[in-house]
Amino acid sequence: MSEKDVTRFLQILGLSKREIQVYMFLAKSGVQSTSFVAKRLKMERVQAYRTFKKLQEKGFIEATLERPTRFTIVPFSVLVDNYITAKKSEVTNLNDQKQTLLTAWQSISAPESEYPVAKFSIITGKKKIHSKMLNMIEESKSEVIVLTTALGLIQEDIAGVFDAAVEPAQHRSVQVQIITDVSMENFKVVDRIDRNITEDKLSIKLRHVTMSSKFFPRFLIKDEEEAILYAPFGNEASVLNLEDEGLWINDKMFVSVLRAFFMQMWQSGVDASRRIEELKSGVPLGETVVIKDAEEAWNKVIKILESAKKEIVVITSSQSINRLAEDDSLIRFFKKDLKIRLMASIDLDNLEPAQKLSLHYEVKHVPISYMTMMLVDSKHLFMFKNPPLSDFGADSAFYLADAFYSSDPGQIERVSEMLNDIWKRGIDISEITSQAGTKLPTVEVEKTDSVAQAVERMLQNNVTSVLITLQHQPLGVISDRDILREIIEEKKDPQKTLSGDLKFTPLIILETDETMVTAMRLMAQEGFKRAAMVKNGQLIGMLTEEAAKKVHK
Repeated sequence: MSEKDVTRFLQILGLSKREIQVYMFLAKSGVQSTSFVAKRLKMERVQAYRTFKKLQEKGFIEATLERPTRFTIVPFSVLVDNYITAKKSEVTNLNDQKQTLLTAWQSISAPESEYPVAKFSIITGKKKIHSKMLNMIEESKSEVIVLTTALGLIQEDIAGVFDAAVEPAQHRSVQVQIITDVSMENFKVVDRIDRNITEDKLSIKLRHVTMSSKFFPRFLIKDEEEAILYAPFGNEASVLNLEDEGLWINDKMFVSVLRAFFMQMWQSGVDASRRIEELKSGVPLGETVVIKDAEEAWNKVIKILESAKKEIVVITSSQSINRLAEDDSLIRFFKKDLKIRLMASIDLDNLEPAQKLSLHYEVKHVPISYMTMMLVDSKHLFMFKNPPLSDFGADSAFYLADAFYSSDPGQIERVSEMLNDIWKRGIDISEITSQAGTKLPTVEVEKTDSVAQAVERMLQNNVTSVLITLQHQPLGVISDRDILREIIEEKKDPQKTLSGDLKFTPLIILETDETMVTAMRLMAQEGFKRAAMVKNGQLIGMLTEEAAKKVHK
């Protein structure tokens, strides 16, 4: 089979020309990063990210767990086997459906079934609305959900709506969910309802969501089949005001949209019992919300950072360190007495940017990539999602879409403990020194040669350091100062002391796909006090014993 045949088969599987080009390149070159492939194939980065994302979604490539992410192909043999299996399954399914299809064809001229017609009606007056709600609760079979305001809850309690929900919840296992704004206005009513739910062990759940207006739309949904949407109209609303107007509707699409809105609010709400405790104790409950819009999220971040007084703690990805070093979005908030701590996976690709940031902030290496988090003054927590593949080239250090924010003391305490524990286990950036671009010594000395021979060779070649080797395989590096320190201070005989007996700096040779974490682990295993990392014949960093011990733990 020729390469053209393979390409033709990949087209049959649904790949575009560009996707085939990337798949074939990975097949020939092995595990590679998106940026490397884009450069070699002369593709725009955004175009390359989209292509990789599509290939991953279609199941043709797989991502590695390292940072930065690299990709490898799903073996061609697996694709062929999957294609054959799918075709066999299609034939089997077609055979199974043969008789059904023939029967359907024979009756194709039969009239179609009539679908239920969606209906709606306008209900005016609070009494009629409450009567309809009571009727819907009585007829419910599986679910009743209610969204109401602080004032609305009082009105519905007077009308007996919540008492009516007890019977189906207790005897017919109907799930009842209620969202309301628990305030001092309705505190006593909510407290009573919540106690009744707890004492009778009812399948009724009650949550608090802050609502901005008394005129917030209210509704009740029964069994995902029908809903009543109602609200007061006029300039004022009161407990005794009867001028409510409602819309009853049984359109499935409308009801599903209304229910989805409820569920979204439910996720951002808190248990009513916690809100009751807040009102009783006076201790703030805190806000918890998912901010969908990126601009709105950034405005929230800025507002919180501007109010920071003691400490900002950030744990983020290795890529974000590079972006933060290029466009430091935190520096504008840096001020006296404000401590900023950064944690990330520090690797060969972001070591220098991390050192640049360490001029202003405390920076530590942590070996695992976590979701990006920001904790401000142990009062405000942000959690940012990892960007999708198509946004990996973005300039911002934080991916702001669907940002999570909380000022809930309970959540803050748990996260703060976790971040402090990670910080203690981290490696300070000062323990990792960079010597990027420094070439290895060209003069070699066998470890069995005497120190006198090593010094003679250094003088002959006019160099200040030599490479210690074993059968011409590099073991480490030693400088003239190191030799002087050991020979003079230790009073050793240079004629009898072997070069290999000196305390030279051992080398750790890294392969192209190996990272600094690999070097740290190897250093800890071998018990090196200090080691030099080498890649492509160049020194790219020095590691201390303390750094290696922390990774090994």
